[in-house]
Amino acid sequence: MKFRSQNRVIYAYVAIIVIQGCTSVFAASTDVTDIPFEHLIQTDIITASRIGQQISNAPSAVSTVTAEDIRKFGYRTLADIIGSMRGLYTTNDRTYTYMGGRGFGRTGDYAGRVMLLIDGYQANDNLYNAAYLGNDGLLDAELIDRVEYVSGPGGVTYGNGAFYGIINVITKKGSDINGVQTALDAGSFGSQKERVTYGKTLANGLNILLSASRFASNGQTHYYPEFDFPATNNGRAENLDDERNRRFFGKLIFDKWTLTGAFVSRRKSDPTAQFGADFNVSPNWIQDSNGFIDLKYDADFNAQHKASYRTYYGQYQYRSRAVFTGEFYSEKNMGRWWGAEAKFTNTSIANHKLLYGVEYRNDYQQDFYLPDASLEHSQYLISGYAQDEYQWLRNVRLNMGARYDYGGKNATFVSPRVAAIYSATEETDVKVSYASAFRRPNVYEKYYSDPSFLLPNRNLRKETVDATELVIESRPDSQTKIQNSFFYYTTQNLISASEVGGPGIIQYGNWDKAITRGADIELDHFWKSGMHLKTSYAWQLVEDGNGQWMVNSPRHLFKSNFSMPLLSNQLYLGVELQSFGKRLSEQRNDIAGYSLVNVSLSSTHLIPHVNVSATVRNLFDRDYAIAASGFNAQETILQDGRNIWLQMVYQWP
Repeated sequence: MKFRSQNRVIYAYVAIIVIQGCTSVFAASTDVTDIPFEHLIQTDIITASRIGQQISNAPSAVSTVTAEDIRKFGYRTLADIIGSMRGLYTTNDRTYTYMGGRGFGRTGDYAGRVMLLIDGYQANDNLYNAAYLGNDGLLDAELIDRVEYVSGPGGVTYGNGAFYGIINVITKKGSDINGVQTALDAGSFGSQKERVTYGKTLANGLNILLSASRFASNGQTHYYPEFDFPATNNGRAENLDDERNRRFFGKLIFDKWTLTGAFVSRRKSDPTAQFGADFNVSPNWIQDSNGFIDLKYDADFNAQHKASYRTYYGQYQYRSRAVFTGEFYSEKNMGRWWGAEAKFTNTSIANHKLLYGVEYRNDYQQDFYLPDASLEHSQYLISGYAQDEYQWLRNVRLNMGARYDYGGKNATFVSPRVAAIYSATEETDVKVSYASAFRRPNVYEKYYSDPSFLLPNRNLRKETVDATELVIESRPDSQTKIQNSFFYYTTQNLISASEVGGPGIIQYGNWDKAITRGADIELDHFWKSGMHLKTSYAWQLVEDGNGQWMVNSPRHLFKSNFSMPLLSNQLYLGVELQSFGKRLSEQRNDIAGYSLVNVSLSSTHLIPHVNVSATVRNLFDRDYAIAASGFNAQETILQDGRNIWLQMVYQWP
């Protein structure tokens, strides 16, 4: 369905919301005053500057999704959550889910340019620099307290890879669970999930959260016309879409210590026959195992001088099995890293909030074990950073900072940021910022060598971005927030794959530049009756150095989430609309835009000790496709039709 033809759907949806909103003013019988507006402007945010502050004081545009939102809209993965957020979009090629932000989301681009953090720990792996968002992600959605999205470069505080924005996932504490939870889920395509979680604050003050889960799905039979020949099962990939995972998570908080650990192992079959594998031939699967341990200690020297010390260890393993022209192929890759950081805040100088710190990261294992070769690498990064939030005038704050990263060739860079926040009134803030960031080529882009499809490029250089952004934030009343953002980015030496040496053989190289320009707006409103509406629209245009529109970059993104209580707040209805404009395939052909409607019903106290939810995604069973990568024979990949997910959570008394 073409994007233009979605207008009537959007208008009807908005009309329903307006009617419901007007009706609630007269008909609401319950005044839900316990819905805090802190979801909008009073929640402390650490991501933007690593200084705890209200969202309205952050120098960037900030959007959040809370645990309450996750429950009301039936989000099952981080990809579902991110897909609902302002200006972000995801694509799934039946093996991985990729994230796009600020209009940039190259197909098959493992190295997402929006950094993923979990409680401040960088969760991207050290082989592909990939963020795992689907069932390969480290967290069950039920363990997430909130997700923060800060648009714009974050290099001044996070360094390499904080390119177009930052996603920080804040996990729950044991006291948020306060007992034992057991959960059973079932969904379309033979999907099922089991989870058990224990959380408590013990008598000695230890706050503990432990969780384990298992997921399995049989998947679907897929048809691909590119393989529609008798020798390849007439284009039907059968029994090659199954998926399995295991997850473990733990979080211990005692006094000033916090220990967090997570592990996930996910195995997924590939029905698309990427990289030229034999079609509809088993085995053809990939397995990702990802985990980390993060230890943090917070110290207060006095009321004005505080410190935080962190050390961490992470590892990632990739395994694959496939058949190429009748021959079995096996691959196993391994990455390990550790690091330490010390950061300090000082507010002893009048009108200043100083933040400074040092960080060391050692990626001591970045190895690819191929059938005919072993590629072993390592790298490091030493960083120092400082920034100052200065109250210049009564209604003007300045935020200035810089970070220096050193890690040898293509990893030495200074990331500056300058921002001004002007509080025109008590209800309106105007923020202007300039920032720069870098991303060095990962070892897969630079060193991986397989003459049948990917050639190495040891001369690959780091890519950099310069970004200017204007944010206007308005809070016309205690229940409403409106946020506008206007941005202009220049990306130099953009790293991208292109075909070289023959059909199907690619190599990563540096493009001259890419230009991003755009604007977005987000409205967030709570009614005292308990209804909540969040709506956003983003227009973004990304062009390469030749002025050509970038592949897989929709210019228009419209999203609207509406929830309302039913049955005296014992049941919640959540309705979500997502509309995406057309985009280009790798062959530079148009891919039609589409609109999706998702609906969810969730109970809170309808049944004692039991929460039940039902979610229908793609309610109207729309056919839509996303652009396939250069790793695929397909130009587009059809996405899921209507699918249902049911969940029952029992809270043990």
